[in-house]
Amino acid sequence: MFALVASSAAAQSTDEPPLPSRSVPLTLFAVVPQPLELVISQQQIDELAQWTRDFIEWQTWSDRWLGRHQPGFFVPAKREKKPDPPVWLSDACGLLSADEDFTRGCALLAAWRDDLATTKYRRYAATTQQREEAPVKTFWWQHVHVDGLWSTTQSNAMVFGLFGAHLTVEVEKRLQIFVAPGIMLVSVPSYYGGRDLATATDWGITYRLFNVGRSMVHFNLVHAWVLGSQPNLTAGNMTLAGLSVSFRPTPH
Repeated sequence: MFALVASSAAAQSTDEPPLPSRSVPLTLFAVVPQPLELVISQQQIDELAQWTRDFIEWQTWSDRWLGRHQPGFFVPAKREKKPDPPVWLSDACGLLSADEDFTRGCALLAAWRDDLATTKYRRYAATTQQREEAPVKTFWWQHVHVDGLWSTTQSNAMVFGLFGAHLTVEVEKRLQIFVAPGIMLVSVPSYYGGRDLATATDWGITYRLFNVGRSMVHFNLVHAWVLGSQPNLTAGNMTLAGLSVSFRPTPH
């Protein structure tokens, strides 16, 4: 039955005259965006320069006093207001951020948009990175150690280091080694039941323990050799342990 209906419809369609045809013109439109134009006047350049100076001055103030109590004569000092940027600067930075005349202003605009917490974090991160990347300036006398409170690590000979000096070089962070043998005045037991003073030379390692003001306290472990031919109960060489102090330069 379905086939019969289909054939009947086909038969009717062949008897009808064809519809007239007409051509439809096809027009192509080229979509080309118009270039954006931004005209900056000399007055706006001057306005940007003034805002740049004002905002940098405010940053200097905020680094010291933002979030802290700023004292005045009788009442707290007036808080500085963060200067608003020119209203046109945001649009200009969207187009001219790479231009050398706007690079600094656009960077300051990004800093102006930061809140207090973000500003503090940015400055802390920048200061930390600058401190880590800055070359460490040292002076030769920082590695000159003054020795004291030394004692032998051996139980069969009571030898005490009274005072001395040695020069080190840093190996890794807190660890240092002697550049050359140091010199020390030691107290050694004598054959006559008393104690003798003798000069000894030593060489070993140094480890920085802690700082006290401008002083650095170190622990030292050395091997020492008693100089001279004076009679005493020591074998002429021993292991000593004790403290030393070196000094840091005054920061500028």
